[in-house]
Amino acid sequence: MTHTARRLPWMLGLVALVAAGPIAAQSTGPVHAGYDPNAVMGGHVHEGELGEKLMLIETDLKCNCGCGLDVHTCQFSMQCGTSPAWTRRIVESLEAGETPEAIRASFVADYGTQVLMLPPAEGFNILGYILPAIAIVSASMLIGMFIRGRDTTAALTPVTELSDEDAERLRAAMRKLDQDESPDW
Repeated sequence: MTHTARRLPWMLGLVALVAAGPIAAQSTGPVHAGYDPNAVMGGHVHEGELGEKLMLIETDLKCNCGCGLDVHTCQFSMQCGTSPAWTRRIVESLEAGETPEAIRASFVADYGTQVLMLPPAEGFNILGYILPAIAIVSASMLIGMFIRGRDTTAALTPVTELSDEDAERLRAAMRKLDQDESPDW
């Protein structure tokens, strides 16, 4: 077999790849319920006054698919099937004239307070708000005490004998202190 004959299958394969054109992307977008690749762009549901209310509610609610993200982020990041359905529910409720507070309350009634990104500051949840601050302050105090304790231990070494020069400096410093603190009247 000649050198050119060995190269021919490789060359034909390369020509076929080039002739085939660019390969389509693997992913064409989210595959969850609510994604429509044929949807008209523009008129997005998150635009306008309704969109602002929708965004506030979506960012206040935690998706229950297990990702731990808010409904809006999960819908566009995790290819979740839950968050688009929740968004449709919120949009329908807003279009029906419900207030954002009533919509949040309906989700809490259906799924409990764990559906909220920030649990209410009541009952046992208060510990979740207070304990991190207490831990940070306590750790800072312990570190400060440790550092200060190391410095002062070395500085407080007892002096057993005082040289004449040190004694004179001490007397001068005491006289100056007495003069500085004496009343001016």
